[in-house]
Amino acid sequence: MTHTPPILTLSAASLDLFLSLLPQSRITREADRITVHADTGDAIWHARGGRWLTTAPGDDTARRFGPQGHVQ
Repeated sequence: MTHTPPILTLSAASLDLFLSLLPQSRITREADRITVHADTGDAIWHARGGRWLTTAPGDDTARRFGPQGHVQ
């Protein structure tokens, strides 16, 4: 069985709007990577082309229920 974690993608403008709602102390910015530090775990956003993506929805599920099989 294989499992592909859910991937959430946002445009740069949408991600910037989302991040503007959060306290800046919860955000770490690096080149092509933004980490949002949440109480339940970090959500890491990666730049891919003109969009930003995260597997945080799948990471959260794995933390709660364990791995769902091999990731491809």
